[in-house]
Amino acid sequence: MTATLLGLVVIGLGIAAAARPAVLVALVLVGGIFDAAAALVVGGGFGVPVAMVPALLLAGHVVAQYALGMRYPGEALVFRAMLPLLLLAAWAVLSAQVLPDLFGGRIMVWPNRPDPLAPVAVPLQRDSGNVTQTLYIVTNTIISLLAAVFLTRAAIPWGRLVEAYLLGGYAVVILCFWNLAARLGGVWFPAELLYSNPSWAIVEQWLGPVPRIQGPFSEPAALAVYLSGLCMACLSLAIAGWRRFRPMLLLLLAIACMLLSTSTTGLAVLAAGLPLMLLAAAGTADARRLAAIARTMGVLVAAAGAAVAVLVLAVPGLPDMAGVVIEASLDKADSDSFAGRAEADRLAIEAMVATGGLGVGWGSTRSSSLIPGILGNGGVPGLLLVLLLCWNVLRLTLRAPGPAWHPARFAIMGFGAAIFGQLAAALVSAPGITNVLFFLQLAIVVGAAVRLRQDALESSRLAWGVPAASVTLR
Repeated sequence: MTATLLGLVVIGLGIAAAARPAVLVALVLVGGIFDAAAALVVGGGFGVPVAMVPALLLAGHVVAQYALGMRYPGEALVFRAMLPLLLLAAWAVLSAQVLPDLFGGRIMVWPNRPDPLAPVAVPLQRDSGNVTQTLYIVTNTIISLLAAVFLTRAAIPWGRLVEAYLLGGYAVVILCFWNLAARLGGVWFPAELLYSNPSWAIVEQWLGPVPRIQGPFSEPAALAVYLSGLCMACLSLAIAGWRRFRPMLLLLLAIACMLLSTSTTGLAVLAAGLPLMLLAAAGTADARRLAAIARTMGVLVAAAGAAVAVLVLAVPGLPDMAGVVIEASLDKADSDSFAGRAEADRLAIEAMVATGGLGVGWGSTRSSSLIPGILGNGGVPGLLLVLLLCWNVLRLTLRAPGPAWHPARFAIMGFGAAIFGQLAAALVSAPGITNVLFFLQLAIVVGAAVRLRQDALESSRLAWGVPAASVTLR
């Protein structure tokens, strides 16, 4: 086991914050942007993600508190809301152990590590994907559950958590523009630091003369999934009245980075999601706030337009480069890579059908998008559990009482929108979600909603003269 330079930094910060679990949550929110980096390299071929270090320290803190006899408010409600996720993790373990042997050799699947020169489908057999993918979902589930339980405590610094997430967003923007300068101008870029995870095959992608920017992520598609969530979160926070760290400025910068990634999926999510979010808010948000947002967006778009005009004058070939990107994006449906992704999705669906809806075992086949990946690996039971989890979380947040200015409400608005954006992008271009950052965002939303219910219940009981210490949620 070897620690990377980035790993040494995050391990040091994690140990320093070991007694302050809220700081560990913030470290995960910032460290989660280093998607392609490893904190530790185990056996030369497996990298422990950077954000996993503070996440495991947080989980260890909560377990230690339970061992010492501490109990958290609302833990029963958290468990009930996240029960489908626990069942999904259990099903992943069972299916990975049983189904590859049960259906081995009789079903064609798309391998997790296809031959880069001649990628083809192979007969189903047990491989390393069954271990690594199962390990990811089990670990992320445990971390998410324990983090949600911790976040039901009083005096959680919700505002600081939102600020940590926005800070991570600004860091991604800086790294994306730095990546662009390195690809076009030869500027030094810390690629060895950011792409140190041996589990990922990092390849620089181009559309003709135009580089596809990926920032600190393993590929442009992964960057697009993160930016989809970040853009939705920024707009949601601005609608809710959040002003610190200037979410509207970050929104514009994130959209620019999405353009640099040339991700058709990401741009489609933003083109559909941002107007829908504004439309949904039109009937509920303060009219003056929406007008201020519109004015701010107008100023930022005008400034961006002026910057583009200057670039066009300074770089005469820029319109031609833009034309190459647009043409390549429109022709993606006819490309070999698109055909390969479609084939992977088709094989996953056919595998689910061939197994009577059970799937071929967690981690056995790779898809191009989320739903075929869940169906191919986890079958119909896996998809039903995911849908039930979404329903539980949505119902919990919609029923959460409390004023609009409550700090936990901002956390629900911001991280709930981030989850929505990431899921929307993953439905099109991600085989699965293994980043611990996503699962921590889920924990924040659940914990904040339960905290709002706890505060409302305590206020109600105190109004009737019942001691606050006797208040619990069931």
